[in-house]
Amino acid sequence: MVNKELVEEIKKKAKESLEAKQVDLIIGYQRASDGVLAVPVFIYKKEDAEKLIWDAYCVYNLANYLNDFPAQKVGIIAKACDIKSIIVLLQENQLKRENVFIIGVECSGVVEEKKTDRYSVKAEDIVYHEKCRACKPAIPVFYDVLISQGQKKEQPVTEEDIYAAVRKFEAKSLEERFKFWEAEFKRCIRCYACRQVCPMCYCPRCVADQSMPGWFSKAADLGGNLSWNLTRAMHLAGRCIDCGECERACPAGISLRDLNRKLQKEIKEMFNYEAGSSIDKKPLLAGFDKNDPEEFIK
Repeated sequence: MVNKELVEEIKKKAKESLEAKQVDLIIGYQRASDGVLAVPVFIYKKEDAEKLIWDAYCVYNLANYLNDFPAQKVGIIAKACDIKSIIVLLQENQLKRENVFIIGVECSGVVEEKKTDRYSVKAEDIVYHEKCRACKPAIPVFYDVLISQGQKKEQPVTEEDIYAAVRKFEAKSLEERFKFWEAEFKRCIRCYACRQVCPMCYCPRCVADQSMPGWFSKAADLGGNLSWNLTRAMHLAGRCIDCGECERACPAGISLRDLNRKLQKEIKEMFNYEAGSSIDKKPLLAGFDKNDPEEFIK
């Protein structure tokens, strides 16, 4: 499961960039105290680059930490989905391009932590995350340095495959869909883990924390939970890159990714727009196209 040559190349690039003072620090992954999982690590000295690892347990979207170092040049070891987050942050002027050094790494997929026995040494026991099956491409398209595993390109995934689960859910009746989300949101404990782990949730003061005016109830009841989760989903429309971190971090196991992917599908079909797909594109809500489907445009 561990590609030793790739890991050594990551360490080498990290050391070189620190030694050449291209960056002030490197954000990457190190082995957790349990000897299995991976956790974020912040490398300031080239000798500490030996801590760096890369395998299927590198699940965190490290782009979430970039805004924590506004006055420094930061190197980041990033998967294709992480880099999509970086693209959105750059498009929204949350980062300066000259302050981010991207070490892109070709990714073979990350584990579904809740379905994998992390103490099993058998490679076949690893359950890869569903989001990885829809990842296109696994090779980053935007980077300063690319570290490739030399894999063969897989057959491209079709739109039908990507949104098959969403289409299946859409076929249900309105009552069935509402009943499903009612049951999901009843479990929400309003811990805001989804917000904290999301690179796109960078507002200095979240609407959920405001009291004058108060936009919705702060109580962990169905009304407040429904308002919070739907408001957040709408704020992510055209911006979510489907890293799945919100659902992974949710202690209640709410199907947040399903909700985000529904909006992602609508954005794709209506505006032919995919968040983070190209640094050259404007953010969805910052662009204008006279061919947009709404009549008011004309």
